Amino acid sequence: MRRFLLTTHFSLAILIVIASPAFSAAAEEEDKRTALGIFDAALAQFENSRAALRKWQYHQTLTTHQLDSAGKVVARGTWRSIVRPGDPQPLEYTAKSMEGKLSFFEAGNEEEETAPKTPGPSKATSRSENNQAESAVEAVRKYDLRNRYVWQRLPDENAAGEGAYVIAFEPKPKQSTRSREERFFGLLAGKLWVSRSDFSVLKADAALQSPCHLFWIIAQVTTFQMTYELEPARGVNRLLRLSRATAKTVVTFPFYSVRQKHWQTITKYEPRTPRRSDPTSR
Repeated sequence: MRRFLLTTHFSLAILIVIASPAFSAAAEEEDKRTALGIFDAALAQFENSRAALRKWQYHQTLTTHQLDSAGKVVARGTWRSIVRPGDPQPLEYTAKSMEGKLSFFEAGNEEEETAPKTPGPSKATSRSENNQAESAVEAVRKYDLRNRYVWQRLPDENAAGEGAYVIAFEPKPKQSTRSREERFFGLLAGKLWVSRSDFSVLKADAALQSPCHLFWIIAQVTTFQMTYELEPARGVNRLLRLSRATAKTVVTFPFYSVRQKHWQTITKYEPRTPRRSDPTSR
């Protein structure tokens, strides 16, 4: 299912949402860390944690509301799935519900998309909708996110019940962009709260700084605002932490705009089980 869920794109590329074994450093070394060094450490911790998470799966819920110009909800959808990180197969959906017509959802291959004559879902399935959270490192490299931003370290704060480094990023001017993803990332700015103990991303905020032509020449993403929060660690295994991400998007066409709000939550971890047939596809 191809979703217009920019939260997912951003999460895959820059939010390292999985904790991994603790990393300790002397206080004087911590004080000398640069913003880019902290980001590199978070990326390395994500890569280390991927193998450990192959033994687990988690339950994820995505909810989307589409609103009219007055802010009234005119369509809504909910998708519940089991995510098995590292599995090349599509997500295993356990429940889907839809009221009204949501634009940009269940469209076909994104490389072949054109502006819809009538906003609404279709039946095709995207090859890109595999088990996410595995391509973060690849996406950072593919879109050169490390070098696309100016990084700044801010004063440390607390987030998710623990001490956190705070780093801010904003796009460098006059960037070279060859794809719509690069155009999108090249307009993002935000902040990351990174755990001082293990470099997991505890919290994140990001937003477009100016409109972005993303999918079609006649359409612009005029608003994208997202937040991400990791819950405080409970129990011994810091790897298995629940999270919540929210996003607000506005895509503007010449004669109308599509306004959506998204909520994505990880609600439960459990030992990995074999994939079942998807009851929602019957």
